[in-house]
Amino acid sequence: MPIYEYRCQLCRNTSSFYLRTFSAATPSNCQHCDSPEIHRILSSFAYVKSEATKLSQLDPKYHKMVDKALANAPAESDPNYYMRKMVPFSSAPEKGEPYFKE
Repeated sequence: MPIYEYRCQLCRNTSSFYLRTFSAATPSNCQHCDSPEIHRILSSFAYVKSEATKLSQLDPKYHKMVDKALANAPAESDPNYYMRKMVPFSSAPEKGEPYFKE
């Protein structure tokens, strides 16, 4: 259902009115000061962007900035650092159940 907004030229307040159709009769007076000088304004609205649209609007330098940040980060902050250190249980230096040493 459409809700239209009107701004009063006298008091500069904005009022919202529920109108069933675009061609319905416009409100006659301001809700705040009862002035007849109201004009319809564009309302703010939101829409959801798709992931493809978001990716297409990324800054072309974005991937270079990410690569530079990763290059300057300590080795321990890279998840692949720990993946490379992992070994299968069969080739572990100590046999037995896996546990965490503190």
